[in-house]
Amino acid sequence: MTIDLNQQLETAKQYVGKQYAEALRAELSEKTGLVVRPIGAGFIMTKDYNPARINLLVENEIITSAAMGN
Repeated sequence: MTIDLNQQLETAKQYVGKQYAEALRAELSEKTGLVVRPIGAGFIMTKDYNPARINLLVENEIITSAAMGN
């Protein structure tokens, strides 16, 4: 089975504007089959690059963008 990363990113972008919660992160991870990581103030970030990881930028508890990698 091949994962279409662009399609998974489009799914993640549907979460932009929502309030971040761990349950929401887990839901997106289950939907896409990918690792989902919140980034922003208060979240631990590593420097490893994973092109098949969804990063959710969280500002003031709101998801402001979604991107792949980093």
